[in-house]
Amino acid sequence: MADPPATIRLPDVEPARLRAAVRSVLAQQRAEPPGQAALSSAPTGHLPSAEQLSSDAREALQDEPEDSSAAERFQGLLELGYLVASADGFAPEEREALAMLLEYATAAAASRDVLLLHFNDLDATSAALGRSERLLRAASSFESSSSREQAISFAALVAVADGLLDGAEMQVLLSLGKLFSLSTEQVRALVDQVMASIARALDR
Repeated sequence: MADPPATIRLPDVEPARLRAAVRSVLAQQRAEPPGQAALSSAPTGHLPSAEQLSSDAREALQDEPEDSSAAERFQGLLELGYLVASADGFAPEEREALAMLLEYATAAAASRDVLLLHFNDLDATSAALGRSERLLRAASSFESSSSREQAISFAALVAVADGLLDGAEMQVLLSLGKLFSLSTEQVRALVDQVMASIARALDR
């Protein structure tokens, strides 16, 4: 039996400083011009842009979205982030921190209160259907290679917002990578880029 993935830790800093660093990494992402890769001042252009997150969140919160693919994409990102971050349990303070991060990421298009309610719904559906089934369903929202890399990178960013990515969380990311036909090395490379971007932000 293979050993579980090792825990990856960020430098030990005050929570407020870590939150600021994670937010700055999200804020650096810029929308993709047609036919071009994501633009970023840091070499982690795999994260979805702040503009995309905000736009997709607004679509997802409409009763009848004009762009159903955008709404589905946001719902998928939200669920993947939840499934990875909750792999080792989901304490109330972690739930609150995740809601605040996503509220910031979407420029408040998705409010903290709405997100907390959605996490409760995800608790119920995960318990009813099983986490593996939920992971499979959420993964189906991402078909292109770029959107799949963004999904893994975003889920990793959400999970490490508390300062560490433990073995259980990494295992979910690797399982997601398999669903996306990505190797262990490819998933780890995406995670390493996210971690390096946060570390750089902490050094500023």
